[in-house]
Amino acid sequence: MKLWNRRSSIRARLGRLLVFAALVAGLCYLGLDLVGRTLLERYLTSENFVQRQDQRYLDDLRSYIQAESVTAWDADKLTQWVYRQNVVSIQVVRDGMVTYDSFYPEADFTAYPSAGQYYEWGNYHDVAFADGPATVWLYGYYYYQYDVRLLVISLAGAFLVFLGIVMAGIQGTITYIRQLSHEIGVLEGGTLDVPITIRGQDELTDLARGLDAMRDSFRRQGERERELTQANQRMVTEMSHDLRTPLTAILLYVELLRRNGGEAEKREEYLDRLEGKVEQMRSLADLFRYARSSEETQAGHIETVSMEAGVGDALSELAACLTQRGFRVEADLPWDGRQVAVDCEGAARVLDNLTSNLLKYADPCKPVTI
Repeated sequence: MKLWNRRSSIRARLGRLLVFAALVAGLCYLGLDLVGRTLLERYLTSENFVQRQDQRYLDDLRSYIQAESVTAWDADKLTQWVYRQNVVSIQVVRDGMVTYDSFYPEADFTAYPSAGQYYEWGNYHDVAFADGPATVWLYGYYYYQYDVRLLVISLAGAFLVFLGIVMAGIQGTITYIRQLSHEIGVLEGGTLDVPITIRGQDELTDLARGLDAMRDSFRRQGERERELTQANQRMVTEMSHDLRTPLTAILLYVELLRRNGGEAEKREEYLDRLEGKVEQMRSLADLFRYARSSEETQAGHIETVSMEAGVGDALSELAACLTQRGFRVEADLPWDGRQVAVDCEGAARVLDNLTSNLLKYADPCKPVTI
């Protein structure tokens, strides 16, 4: 049964979590960027920092000029140096005329002379080139490289915050999935008594309810199968016990036939009793076959007969069997024609069981009273 709605679904909760994480990460980025720029502004605008950086690049330019024998008019080599530094611009001026300008690296100042322009933003330095001294205007975009680093740090911090919030938000769902996986493994091992944990109100909750219902169904089915197996075992035990008793009587009558086989009257009586016992065994076999088909078969057939007709033969067989085995039977059976409702086959089975128990457990030295 679906007990969750769209607002409580995993997709909706994940969407809200992502939006919340994105907002917090955005605020984190703005905060890092603001604090970083404030600190950079203080650091980069100090006069000592600019002078140190200018001197550093100026020394590198002088070393490059000396190593490569660069002239004031060697635009290609000066452009290579500027591109390699990536954060500075220069202009070379000799005798008031521009020989190179990194803003216009392709310009031919030999063919088109240009007077040097004074820039207030930047510093002028005397530099010795291979063809003589010249004035170099140098301006560094030092803030740019730190700005890129600040951007990377701010984005990285915001991403980590976003990732941390998302991971913390889905940790409960991941833990629940792992728990369900462990419990499913327990079910696969055959243990059906451990219930499935039901938590929350989303798709996983429905899945857990379904798994728990399936587990309970399998458990109840297993219990029914065990009960049926036990019932079958009890039935087989009872039926085997019921079959042993008529077999004992059959062996008794066979022995009597051997002893008194010459008397026609006795022989016919014993043969009739043997036939009755065989018929009883066949009835028991049929009962064993159809015991589970209906309650009517198990209950037997009730009929109204006289007391003597209902249990007389079975009591007579009981007395004969016990006498043959050395017991002394004292019977007082005043049949008065009373009518009783009785299952004759069932009564015979009961008396056969009684006979078997007497043969097993009774004391032959004491009389059996009926």
